[in-house]
Amino acid sequence: MDKVKRVEVLAELFGLINLYYVERDQPTEENNFFSKVEDCCNQLDLDFNEVKRVFELNSI
Repeated sequence: MDKVKRVEVLAELFGLINLYYVERDQPTEENNFFSKVEDCCNQLDLDFNEVKRVFELNSI
């Protein structure tokens, strides 16, 4: 993956994590948040479980 694409994916991951902190107490209907985070982690070659642990992303 080229550097520009990595930055785009990183920006998406950052947006998702920010969204989690803003809206985590609000009920959601269909939520594929964790699948999007996992996809970003896979693209950036990051450990999904470690990202969840470090950023304290708990199942909603």
